Amino acid sequence: MDATSLATLWATVALVIFLGIAIYIKVPGLIAKGLDARAAKISNELEEARRLREEAQQLLGQYQKKRKEAEQEAADIVAAAKREAELLATEAHKKT
Repeated sequence: MDATSLATLWATVALVIFLGIAIYIKVPGLIAKGLDARAAKISNELEEARRLREEAQQLLGQYQKKRKEAEQEAADIVAAAKREAELLATEAHKKT
């Protein structure tokens, strides 16, 4: 066996030992636990985003309703002003 083959053999043995120790001390379990925590955090963030979107849609609906009411009120004021102007014009025309 030459030096390169011997080094490769020892590197392989060391890797197998390292992986065996990692599995023995439950590194995959720790990784899975970390991934589960991350997934739960993302799920909570998505739920918060949905809640905020629903709240924003409700606010948008309220503001659109208020805007329509304000536009209707403005139209009513304009119509009343036109009627009053016509009435005043008619009265002024009768007086002359």
